[in-house]
Amino acid sequence: MFGIGFGALSTIADPDLWGHLRFGLDIIASGHVRTTADLYSFTADRPFLYHEWLGGVVMGVAYRVGGTWGLMVLKAFLAIIPAALAWSALKRTQFAWRWFGVALVSWGTLALAFTLRPQLWTAIALFVVCRVLTSGSRRALWSLPLLFAAWANLHGGWIVGGALLAVWTTKAWLERSSQRWHFLLVGITSLAATLLTPYGVDLWMFLAETVRLNRNDISEWSPIWRAGPGFSIMWTATITFVALSWRRWGRPTGVLLFTLMSCAYASARVNRLVPLFAIVSVALISRQWPNDRSLSHYREKMRAVLDGTAVAMCLLVAFALRGIPQCISLDHDTAPDTVAAEALRGAQGRLVTHFNWGEYALWHFGPALRVSIDGRRETIYTSTTIEEQQAIPEGLERGLKALERITPEYVWLPSSATTTAGWLTNHGYRIDIRTKRSYVAVRADLPRLSAWAGTTSGCFPGP
Repeated sequence: MFGIGFGALSTIADPDLWGHLRFGLDIIASGHVRTTADLYSFTADRPFLYHEWLGGVVMGVAYRVGGTWGLMVLKAFLAIIPAALAWSALKRTQFAWRWFGVALVSWGTLALAFTLRPQLWTAIALFVVCRVLTSGSRRALWSLPLLFAAWANLHGGWIVGGALLAVWTTKAWLERSSQRWHFLLVGITSLAATLLTPYGVDLWMFLAETVRLNRNDISEWSPIWRAGPGFSIMWTATITFVALSWRRWGRPTGVLLFTLMSCAYASARVNRLVPLFAIVSVALISRQWPNDRSLSHYREKMRAVLDGTAVAMCLLVAFALRGIPQCISLDHDTAPDTVAAEALRGAQGRLVTHFNWGEYALWHFGPALRVSIDGRRETIYTSTTIEEQQAIPEGLERGLKALERITPEYVWLPSSATTTAGWLTNHGYRIDIRTKRSYVAVRADLPRLSAWAGTTSGCFPGP
């Protein structure tokens, strides 16, 4: 609980937050989800498929109601729900195991809890799916189509839940269970429910094209051994949790073991799946834990009081250490150089920029200044365009040829892109703004940019 409290009180702006909020607000203003032409990128070469549109709209509503405070409250609420679900599901199990399970979910989802991202919806929905599948209740099964209908509009992670439903359906048929027809009908209905989006079958085609384990150009899709010790520690803790439960309560059933092994492998290959591995492990394997038979009505009330006291103490400690959050903090490693960026305010034309900075630029300067690349990736760019734009800051020949062909009005890149900077100064550009973190090059036929004299706030939305 301390971990989830600390995460709920800390909010960091990831590179996509500006975009999710911008697109959500656009949908609210226009009343339309699908667009024919993109307003923000001049290299877009496929229709924008915003498969997380409902999550963006929820963010937009929170921002309209409460500004950045509205976003922080929304994030805190979503971040707490997985741990709250685990606590509720385990309320009658033995004390040590209940807190072990809640702690794993709390710390396991900490990587998600720091940012307001659509993945939070998947963390919540996945726990619900796991509990429904292992409940043995036919009535509960029929809640899944409604869940998948909403989930498909919130985040693409519904395919993980769909895979779990497919595994349990296969198990029911292999065992010739009395519920096999219910599982089959629920599975078909749930799959059909994912068509209830503005994109219909196009969403299926998009996910089939883009969801894979080998996207190593994205840090979140890299293996755990390349993602820093935090993910490896949490992955190992989850494996340990499964092993201890196996030793104490017996071997998991075949379907549970297959599911857990599959999740362990997938999360080792893709670090962003580690939090989901922790959630699935607790939600599924805890069904094998017996209830505390010594729990009388009086003891149940006393335990609820003790649990509430423990939670309150954890949250108070987290609050004391973290304090009242004043804003959504910009992450220095991924946030753009706002000092250099402010020189572009009021500019018009095309801006070649870095992948992580595109959605910041379209929020602050679009649509007057359109970007070359942003975090939407395959939702709006073909792989050819993505590779070409990524080659520009790397100074590769393919990227430099793209610059020569495009001849953009402005180029804003990290200071480490020295090869590209040299090429620009030799091909009709001048470096008007240069800081420790980035530079802004301007085509020689355009007026000179003035350096910004303000002070960066360090908070979303900037500067």
